[in-house]
Amino acid sequence: MSAREVVVFLGPTLPVATAKRTLKATYLPPARQGDVFRVLPDRPRVIVLIDGVFEAVPSVWHHELRAALASGVHVIGASSMGALRAAGLHQEGMLPVGRIAGDYVSGARVDDADVVLLHGDSDSQYQALTVPLVNVEATVA
Repeated sequence: MSAREVVVFLGPTLPVATAKRTLKATYLPPARQGDVFRVLPDRPRVIVLIDGVFEAVPSVWHHELRAALASGVHVIGASSMGALRAAGLHQEGMLPVGRIAGDYVSGARVDDADVVLLHGDSDSQYQALTVPLVNVEATVA
């Protein structure tokens, strides 16, 4: 697959430079409302939602992820906002990936706040400013 065929919404979870060593893709900032609609005209084969915005601006809609699925795009969610959206849409075809997404799908985890973290803007490369509860729990364990 070419980089244009895979779109990844990524921010504080993993540096883009690190991700690029693993996956050839188009990397975009954490998703916000309307971002998935904006990439659909480019006809990606896969959209990977990892990071998204919380609170400061409207978050990525379930509706736009459903539209991507309906248009034949494979939509994968993991880690943060991706885990939340995948848990809500896995029965409609969104693929949850990873322990955190699995915890939300199974009901072992139910609070959105478990994955929320504040982060900087693009100038800071979306540097994390807080630590999400899931990271604290993993460190303590």
